[in-house]
Amino acid sequence: MRRTIITAGLVLASIGAVHAQELTADDEINMQQCIETVHTYQRDGENVSMRECIGAASRVCMEAPEGQTTIGMAECTMRENKWWDNYLNFLYQDLKDMLSEEQFTALRDAQRKWIDYRDAKCGFEYEFWKDGTIRSTFYTSCVLDTTASRAIDLSGYMDWFQ
Repeated sequence: MRRTIITAGLVLASIGAVHAQELTADDEINMQQCIETVHTYQRDGENVSMRECIGAASRVCMEAPEGQTTIGMAECTMRENKWWDNYLNFLYQDLKDMLSEEQFTALRDAQRKWIDYRDAKCGFEYEFWKDGTIRSTFYTSCVLDTTASRAIDLSGYMDWFQ
């Protein structure tokens, strides 16, 4: 039992280190360029989605030598996740100012449930792959994909105000 608790503590500490990764200027540039490119294509009538940008910064990060290890891949993914999480929070705050009180209350409640969903979904990924070192990569990829998808969903509501 004690070994299980110690192991769980070490795993949580390593995930915490992955979560602590900071967004770099290059990450920001890669994400902004991707989003601008998507918007340009959309203005030109092309059927492209911001979903094309999920992974734009992390793929570049993983091309560097330090991004090619399991831990490096997880760190790259969580750096990009930081961008999507910041974007999601920016959209959430803008929607707070634009929605009626009733609409915002519904959004807030949905957002709280979404956070629980993301944590449970990605927690399952981590647990499912528990016998391999790849578990952190699957976990962080899940967090990135789920967070980016939610940010893109919220950005769709912003389109109605433009």
